[in-house]
Amino acid sequence: MNDSTEKYLTLRGANNDIYFFQKRVNDTIAEVIGTNFIKKSLKTKILSEALAKRDEILDALANIEKLKLTNISDEVLNLFKDEDLSTEKLDQASYERSLQRRKVLIGLTSAVGIAGLPFAATPFIAAWNPSAKAKALGSSVKLDVSKMQYGQQIQVAWRKQPIFIIRHTSEALDQLDKSVPKLADPESLSIDEPYRGRFVTRSLNSEYSVLSGICTHLGCSPKYHPEVEPKPWDSSWNGGFFCPCHGSMFDLVGRVYKGVPAPSNLTVPPHFFEGSILTIGEERSNV
Repeated sequence: MNDSTEKYLTLRGANNDIYFFQKRVNDTIAEVIGTNFIKKSLKTKILSEALAKRDEILDALANIEKLKLTNISDEVLNLFKDEDLSTEKLDQASYERSLQRRKVLIGLTSAVGIAGLPFAATPFIAAWNPSAKAKALGSSVKLDVSKMQYGQQIQVAWRKQPIFIIRHTSEALDQLDKSVPKLADPESLSIDEPYRGRFVTRSLNSEYSVLSGICTHLGCSPKYHPEVEPKPWDSSWNGGFFCPCHGSMFDLVGRVYKGVPAPSNLTVPPHFFEGSILTIGEERSNV
């Protein structure tokens, strides 16, 4: 592959599949898809097919870039859906237009919700984030987690980084011990673990995990796969996170597997709970 090809493709992967590796996008596109990068499996080992699919994705990005957010049509959004991009905000724009009309009618001043992808189950909760200026300053993020379903993961942004919140079922927590023999650091002894020993969730709550959504290998974003079933990357999968960039695996509370590229567990950001209100980015001395 030449230099221009290597910018967008990599052959690294569990089955030597070709991946659309890391493509930085502009602010307009990031508002639509909820991330500053595109990461995409092209689901082929044939370079010519991968290049053609890559070019289709780049064209779709260019179409979004030319439009204002409020003018993004369902046709353009469907372009993204057809590409099956690994993002969490593909339906944001159409929902936002509807919500803006509703604001005019009933005077709402709160922000926006979205529909997540069917398989990812990781909606990006824009309504719970502070303003862009506040985020740039590293402001804390507050959200009410009581509305989360059991087994669900949501994603918010803190300091321009994704943060995963997972509400675990009691059955999932009971199954965590089965993964321990596969884990490189089940007690998080090799990292600065802020709430070590409090709960198996690694957070300050026995039901929720609060984790950085950045893989500790090269900064990709692992995907949530809570199903207990054989997977291409692990025939005895007990649920957890899989990073499609280079194959790193983590259990449901973000502990890294042995023998994968990621060197350590997903980190836990400072946080605290007040009832069902979770604050990310601050700590309380009395917790």
